[in-house]
Amino acid sequence: MPSEGVEIVRRGYEAYEARGIEGILEFLDPEIEWRNPTDSPIAGVFQGHEGVREWQRQADEAWDEIKFTPEEIVDAPDGRVLAICTGRIRGRSSGAVVEVPFAHVIEMRGGKLTAFRMYPDVSEARAAVGFSA
Repeated sequence: MPSEGVEIVRRGYEAYEARGIEGILEFLDPEIEWRNPTDSPIAGVFQGHEGVREWQRQADEAWDEIKFTPEEIVDAPDGRVLAICTGRIRGRSSGAVVEVPFAHVIEMRGGKLTAFRMYPDVSEARAAVGFSA
C-alpha cells in the first residue's frame, strides 16, 4: 500500500496533467522551493506559488509542449519521495520532440510538497535519497 506521501505526489502529477500548473498549487506548500538543475534551460530555484508559476511561464516560452509521465513513485530511504519520470518536450521553434528520463526528489510536511528538485540523471537522484547503486 502506498504511503500518504506517494499518494499525494501521484495525485499531483495527475492534477498537472489535467489542469496544468494551477492544478498542482493545492498540493504545494505556499513557501515551496522548486529547483531545476543548473544545466537546464530553465535553471534555478523558484520560491513559493508565484515562483512555480514563473517556472511554468518560462517553460511555456521554451517549449510548445511539456509532459511528465511518472513511471515509478516510491518512498525513499531518507524519508523523501522519489518519482522517476519520462519527460516529453516539443521545441517551440523546431517542433522537435524529445523524450528523456529524469527524476524528481520531493520533500513533504503536513501533506504538502515543501521542496521539489529535478535530477536529469536518475541514478544521481536515487543515490541522493539513499538507494544503493
